[in-house]
Amino acid sequence: MKMLVVRVLRPDRVTTALDNFIARTLPNGKDFVECDNASSADQVLSSSYADSTPATPIFFILSPGANPIKNVQALAKSLGFDPAKQLHQVALGQGQDIIAMQLLEMGHKEG
Repeated sequence: MKMLVVRVLRPDRVTTALDNFIARTLPNGKDFVECDNASSADQVLSSSYADSTPATPIFFILSPGANPIKNVQALAKSLGFDPAKQLHQVALGQGQDIIAMQLLEMGHKEG
């Protein structure tokens, strides 16, 4: 509820509020928000992928202007995936939720 108020009154502070929420709420939450500054974006993504499972997906919470898709595509290629066929991206908003749900259903059925 507090983050909703922050979003309305101080949208510039949402990232900080989200960091605080994750650090305080999730088990070992500080590990998620206090990243190793010595690691590159590709190293962090590879580590996150290693920690993920079909039941534990990776979510990207992005700030304006951030676009990790090239890092994701590079990781997919390095793991032997064909990003053109096996990677689907959807920017949510303006009716894209329907497409996202269809892709999630396809992923659930086809693996």
